[in-house]
Amino acid sequence: MPRARRRNGRNRPRIPSNLVYRAIQAAGGPTAVLEALGVGEATLKRWRRAGVVLDARAVLTWAALVHAGDLGAQLRLARRLAGLPGMPGGGR
Repeated sequence: MPRARRRNGRNRPRIPSNLVYRAIQAAGGPTAVLEALGVGEATLKRWRRAGVVLDARAVLTWAALVHAGDLGAQLRLARRLAGLPGMPGGGR
């Protein structure tokens, strides 16, 4: 009896990257984010695990921290941190 076909381990689906983690790194690390937002470390870790930020004020402040001069980029990042599409109307 022939053996069953062996799966190729390299063709695994890629885990989607965590936007909150990437935004923490882009803002200068967790210490910089904690100081800028005025939240606790437990809150930041909870947001990172969830992959979204539920506090609207924190989302806007964080987006301004990462993209200081570009308002369009701030809006896109703020919407994505909140778990919404990048731009209203389907644009990116």
